[in-house]
Formats: sequence, structure tokens, C-alpha cells
Amino acid sequence: MSSEPKQPHLNAPSTVRTKSLVLRPITAADTTDPRILKWHTDAEGYELMAESPRTPDEASESLQLWHEGWEADGLSYWIAEHDGVPVGIGGLRHMNYQNHPHLNLYYRLDRAARGRGYGREIASAATAFALEWLPQLPVTSRIAPRNIPSLRTIQRAGMIGLGPFRMPHDPSDEPDNLLFESPVIRLGIGEAYEEVLDLWCRVNADGGAVGWEGEAPVDEVRRVLDAHLAADGATLVRLHAPNHDTWSDATQIGDLLGFGVVQRGTWFSTAHRATLYRVMTDPDLRGRNLGALLMGALHGVARRDGVEICEIGYRGGTGLESFYERFGYRETGRVVGGLRFSWGDEDDVAMARPL
Repeated sequence: MSSEPKQPHLNAPSTVRTKSLVLRPITAADTTDPRILKWHTDAEGYELMAESPRTPDEASESLQLWHEGWEADGLSYWIAEHDGVPVGIGGLRHMNYQNHPHLNLYYRLDRAARGRGYGREIASAATAFALEWLPQLPVTSRIAPRNIPSLRTIQRAGMIGLGPFRMPHDPSDEPDNLLFESPVIRLGIGEAYEEVLDLWCRVNADGGAVGWEGEAPVDEVRRVLDAHLAADGATLVRLHAPNHDTWSDATQIGDLLGFGVVQRGTWFSTAHRATLYRVMTDPDLRGRNLGALLMGALHGVARRDGVEICEIGYRGGTGLESFYERFGYRETGRVVGGLRFSWGDEDDVAMARPL
């Protein structure tokens, strides 16, 4: 058996870096590391959960199972390190409940590492990873209703609450856990034309830099939307909330959360490149990781279409460069004063990244 973990999709990375953490596969040494075992045996930290701490043997067996998941499935939980020191565990693991294949989202931190936002970093990175590399599988997580810190973490990672969900092994004296599921990707306009048009108009009115200075006439937005939909090599990528029926019927989706366009190069010499246009999310849902989830979805769609290089442009003065740099984009060109608005000129900036 290979000592290197399988990869869940083509060239998917097994190690992921966030703002503060390195997320790497569990190793054999981790399964007996006293620090990591203690995260699962120490009663402190389980008070808000609908389960009991593991015994040392149970903790070791679980870690061994999660370690073997990298070999069996090419994906399992990561060990989160900060400056080379393990501070937590979490990520995604393949599961199947009631003939419903899905990725379970899990995270647990060392006591000394709590309160630093690491849980959110792990959960946010995991959901974005799934939408980019494994969009065919929903990410799910169950949280005890009294576990307020974890509920905040899961929601800020972009997960959507679907309501109570009880499993056979849940303690009978505990209230139902709350089920959360990741947003759903859809391609093309489908039946969402009016939703897409409405969201674009709301982003304009909110001051988003998506083609206009501010609120724009609906007919003008419609004209530009229609041009994108008719363009050769263009794919509209939509991000929707799941709803109560999504668990049992994957065709059922909820409200539109965001969208963007992948515009593939149509000339022979640029067919390996794509430009991302009109990338936007619901302005009423800021702070919910939706921008990262949408970028992951766009990159995944482009990669599966054979794209090797993604490009994007932005309006100077918006601060968007720091957002795009998180996903590996680097500036490739800048026309100083290249965009003229009622308030003055702004730079027209181009960025690109390899996929």
C-alpha cells in the first residue's frame, strides 16, 4: 500500500493552508500522540455536545480509522498545525447514511487553542475544498442546539441549517441535533433567471463593483446578463442554499446565494485559459464564507472543463486584491486610471492564477 494519500480528485491537494493554519493528513504517529488523544478523552469540551468523551482506546481507534481514510478514500480529517504545533483536528470524511453519500464536517481544538478562530478556519476551508474538488457530495454536520459556539462556527463557514435531525444512536434524553448542509452548485441559468437578475440588481444597489457605479436600471442589467448567457465558452455557475427536501432529493434547492461566470478562451491559443466575470454573493449574507465557496465552485467548474489558468479583473480602490490573493491570484497588469467614474478615475487591475 502506498504511503502517500490518494487524492480525492485529479490534482487535489492533500494539505491546505489557511490564514493561520496548515491542515495536513493524519499520520500513523498522530494516532498515538498523547496531545491529540487528549482532545477526544478530556471531558472538558464535551459539555455542550450530545455525546460522551472517548476512552483512550476508543480515541486511538478513531484516529486510526481517520488515518486509514486517506488511503481508502483519498480524503479524511486533517491535523491543524500552527507554527508546526498541532492545535486541532478537523475537515471532511466520506460517510453514507441511509444510502445518502456525503462528507461529514468535523472539528475539535486543543483547549489552549480555542477562542482564536481556528475552528472557523478549519470549517471554512473544508466547505470551500468540497465545493471545488467534490461538488457531487454534500457536506453535512450535526450540532447540538445548546452548542452555541459551534453553531456560530458552522454558520460562518457557509453551512445552511435544515432543522432537527435524529439518528438511531442519539441519546434518548438529549434533544435532536440540528442538521446543516453545504450550499449546492448549479450550472446554467435554468429556472433561476429572475433570481439571478434580482441578486445582480441588489448587489449594484448595495455598491458592489459588478459593472455599474451603483443602482442600475433592471433592463440594462438584463441586457448584460443576456450577453453573458449567449457568449461562446461561457458557463454561469450558481450557488444555492439547500432546503429541507435536499437531503432526500438532490434536485431540490433553495434560494440563490451567489453566482459568477466562467468565460473560457475561444481562440486556439487561449483555450486553456478562462476569465471569471460578475462574481457576487448575496449582500445580506456577508460574513458567511459565501465568497470563498463561490470561488471554489468557479475554480472547480473551470478545472473540470480543462482550464489551466484563471484570470479575473477588479476595480482599484475596492480592496479586492487581498480577497483574490487568498486563492492564489497574483497581479498580472494594471492600467493606472483605466476606469473612469463619476467620482474620478480608478485603476483597472488584472490578476491570474494557475489551476
